Amino acid sequence: LGGEICTDSRALSISRDDESYVVKTKSGEFSTGRVVLAAGLGNRDLASMVDLEQPVRPVKGQIMVSERVQPFLDIPTTHVRQTNEGTVMIGDSHEEVGYDLSSTPRVAREIADRARRSFPFLNRVRIVRTWAALRVMTPDGLPIYDQSETMPGVFSASCHSGVTLAATHAFVYAPYVADGKIGDELAALSARRFDV
Repeated sequence: LGGEICTDSRALSISRDDESYVVKTKSGEFSTGRVVLAAGLGNRDLASMVDLEQPVRPVKGQIMVSERVQPFLDIPTTHVRQTNEGTVMIGDSHEEVGYDLSSTPRVAREIADRARRSFPFLNRVRIVRTWAALRVMTPDGLPIYDQSETMPGVFSASCHSGVTLAATHAFVYAPYVADGKIGDELAALSARRFDV
């Protein structure tokens, strides 16, 4: 299959020539038979270049990670999961704050309080790090898988659960991209569902 990672290559334009698509960047041009927009929140701007819409917005989530503890959680909950190494990841916040990536004590306290109510022994466990990240959120929270009608070799994937959906992306979506058409099982997840 092949592939190349090109860093610092923000797409400035996407166009179609006779036989391929051309992605122009500040570091050069790339020509290809297929383009997949998979730039997270950047998909909103990229989509307009290829006659698509990607109505995504940032939703901040904060995570706390504990010191290693003895195994206690065989299955993850919606806000607490234990890694194989024994650390506990705690988090379930959804904050509509634009692109603000700061961790906030108030939200961290709310997250910790919920976790301690579920698992009281966490009162004795030390938190070793926290961070915030931005989710790529669609209006209904479900992924968007799309294909441009005017540039049919151009596809998009916008979602906030990249890890959870990795198998779908690898074994369902990627073959559709390779075949040149999104199949029926993902067609309902087009952004056109928001055109009501």
